[in-house]
Amino acid sequence: MYTVAGRIKYSEVGQDGNLMLHQLINYFQDCSTFHLKDLNINLEDFKLAFYMLSWQIEINRWPKISENIKVGTLMHKGKGAFGLRNYVMFDANDEILAYANMVGCFVDAQTENLVKLTEAQRAIFPLEEKLEMDYLPRKITLPDLENKYPAVIVSKYHIDMNHHVNNSQYAAIAMNYLPHDLKYKRVRVEYKQGAKGGAKMIPKTVSQNGVYYVALCNENNQPYVVLAYS
Repeated sequence: MYTVAGRIKYSEVGQDGNLMLHQLINYFQDCSTFHLKDLNINLEDFKLAFYMLSWQIEINRWPKISENIKVGTLMHKGKGAFGLRNYVMFDANDEILAYANMVGCFVDAQTENLVKLTEAQRAIFPLEEKLEMDYLPRKITLPDLENKYPAVIVSKYHIDMNHHVNNSQYAAIAMNYLPHDLKYKRVRVEYKQGAKGGAKMIPKTVSQNGVYYVALCNENNQPYVVLAYS
């Protein structure tokens, strides 16, 4: 497992002094970026990009401001156009704070069409044994949404190098629509389509069977992303 040391910063915590979900996703994303760079793997050389399709994040404890942490990642499966990674955040005593499974896909950097990697391309990605966890389906079954909120306009600061809303920014926006007293230990995220600058995202929510759902939808009521907190 590839690891990077870090420390929880003031800019990464919420009102309670705990790391916020979207910042946890940032730590995970950044760790895999560093991993590829240190392996000298540049997707740009193949004219490829990697898009995340889903997260399953399990939280044991939220780290607090100024805590020393370590973030790790490993690639555990690759097939066709798809790649799967695990992530772990450890505290200073190597206790697991949070861990995750991520499913993503390789696309043509220009057309955004799915690209199946060749055997030679696959060979440059070292695979390791996956973490032991209860792996859930990538797709989230979304119940009927009951609550609708005013549209959020995608701004420049939401956009990343792939010219879409960054994966973590969806979680940051969704945080505005969570009940103040909501406690959760698991978050599942399914990315359905990338929102670009100027797009309207219409937040919708529902609570059902102990799961709180947030969907950020386009003007045709089709979700850009679905998040499920439990």
